[in-house]
Amino acid sequence: MEEREKTYHDLDNLAKINPTSVASKIGKEEEKVKKKNCCKKFPTAYTILLVIEIIVFILTYIIPKGKFDTIEYYQNKFLIKSFNKPDEVRNATENVLAEKGINIPLENFIKGYIKKPISIPNTYQKIENDTTYFFDLFLYPMLGLIESADIAFFIMVIGGAINILTEMNAISNGMEALSRKTKGKEFLLAILIFFIFSVAGTTLGLCEEILPFFPILMPIFLKSGLDGILSMTPLYMGTIVGNMFSTINAFQAVLGSYSAGINFIDGAAFRAISFVIGDIITIIYLYFYYRRIRRDETQSYTYDTKKDLEDKYLKEEKVDEEKGNEENEDIPLLKKPKEEKKTKFTCLQIISLLIFISGFIMMMIGVLILDWWFEHMASFFFIISIILIILLQKGEQKGIEAFTKGFGDLAGVSLIIGIGRGINLTLEEGKISDTILNSMSNLIDELPKIIFAILMLLIFIILGMFIQSVTGLAVLALPVLAPLADKIQCSRSIVVNAYIFGQSFIGLISPTGLILIILQLVGIKYNQWIRFIWPYMIIMLVYLIILMSINTILEL
Repeated sequence: MEEREKTYHDLDNLAKINPTSVASKIGKEEEKVKKKNCCKKFPTAYTILLVIEIIVFILTYIIPKGKFDTIEYYQNKFLIKSFNKPDEVRNATENVLAEKGINIPLENFIKGYIKKPISIPNTYQKIENDTTYFFDLFLYPMLGLIESADIAFFIMVIGGAINILTEMNAISNGMEALSRKTKGKEFLLAILIFFIFSVAGTTLGLCEEILPFFPILMPIFLKSGLDGILSMTPLYMGTIVGNMFSTINAFQAVLGSYSAGINFIDGAAFRAISFVIGDIITIIYLYFYYRRIRRDETQSYTYDTKKDLEDKYLKEEKVDEEKGNEENEDIPLLKKPKEEKKTKFTCLQIISLLIFISGFIMMMIGVLILDWWFEHMASFFFIISIILIILLQKGEQKGIEAFTKGFGDLAGVSLIIGIGRGINLTLEEGKISDTILNSMSNLIDELPKIIFAILMLLIFIILGMFIQSVTGLAVLALPVLAPLADKIQCSRSIVVNAYIFGQSFIGLISPTGLILIILQLVGIKYNQWIRFIWPYMIIMLVYLIILMSINTILEL
């Protein structure tokens, strides 16, 4: 009681001297409380995705249903599917492709560049008397979980391996050592990570594979003094910008070009130049945000959840610090200077981390050379997990407990992946995705070149909001939209560039994409992310429109 009265008395005296200062301080505190309450009320990623699933399901009753015929290659045969007609099997020849109006070399099918069924142009037909049942609303998310099981188990296995490293203090001690090395250069470290992953994005098409890196890098950046946004953006925005300007990325540049009937080299030089400028724009944007929160940490978009992030990633360190303060509570002078605690980074911990990192190197080699997919990568990291359990030296039971705990911690992230895939299934099985595509193809027919290019960009941004699968969108849309460029004597590479730019651009905020999964993983709210990213998206959209205009004029 006495303390409270003393506080009021001090405030009263301060108010007499500088009433504006007190009012300002009280106002700031009230604003922080409002921000925090608002942030807590914002729905979770699960709720957002389920609401979108319900909206898309309702649209299956509103938007007319329809389908394109599709053609799929299998063992020197083409399987042609048409709704309400028997499937047709024909020998795989260039004549069949020409007959169907598909300007894609046969070798692209034979070599396995195009594995999924692709849409046949000018074959769209409306479908009558096709009903979507209420039970499907709950069925498609479950089917989405099953279809995305390979990605989900890959993520959870790596989560198990990471938790074993956490049990042996390899990550925390390694983080401590790295923090000492990069002290005062945290933004340079962030830019280095950004550049590495942007290069990986433009060349390797890195996407879901980045998820395991967040639990490793987030503590390093938070400990260095960066906020939650700047702790996740070097990794995430690096990957997105890399994908947005894919040069030799097999999933976008190569498959997209082949689906459009051109070589992936067409337009690659233009995208490479665009990639460099895009990286510079992004780094400048991140730097201005960094300067802003350095001047005033309350300007951080994650300031109201700062404690939650620290509890999640720096919990052990905070506990140690609190213990140290308790021990010295009778000696006030010892509480003031914060001595840097140096932990020993042992050879066993270094070896364990190197084994774990080697898994990612092998993963890249496997994807590029050995035709690996998520089940292969998960299997390889499972082997690494067994090795780490042995190196943990705490016995089989403790090792398995550590693995299963880390495995289970990422189950929520896997659930989001499944629900997101369920939304795509609702569009496909509800037979409205082709209707949307057909309407858009009619919209851009016979337009001036520059208007055509800009509208193509906007169309792929819209389509990308619903279809965040880069391979799925490529085989669905490009065989239909690319031939429209021929009608106005425009290069098909412009359509491919519009697809690459637009699909990745909208991925920055698309709830059906990777962003909600990452935000759930790192502990940042969707509204916090939107507040940070919307000015950047306006800047980048203007840049992309300029690029499409230059691309059309120069025909690069």
